[in-house]
Amino acid sequence: MEKYDCQMANTALIVERRFESKFQSEGTGSAVHVYDGNGDEVLTYTAGVGWHEKESKAETQVHGALKAAYYDAYHAARQEINGMEVQGGFDARA
Repeated sequence: MEKYDCQMANTALIVERRFESKFQSEGTGSAVHVYDGNGDEVLTYTAGVGWHEKESKAETQVHGALKAAYYDAYHAARQEINGMEVQGGFDARA
């Protein structure tokens, strides 16, 4: 067994304890797909690319909520700045 295969086998053993993994050997090449407890694919390994991380649905929801909160705060701050009057010769809108 080559070193590359041993590393993949060891990684698969570690991964199988926390996640579900599937090995794909049909098609243009082989790959390992790793799924979390919700069935979301979170990692893929291919020989040409290596490990490729993917967001789970829960991570996507959190990132969406954070982006929305940031946008709301930014939008409120911009409205406040645009509504400020020129004071002492300083234009706060610039």
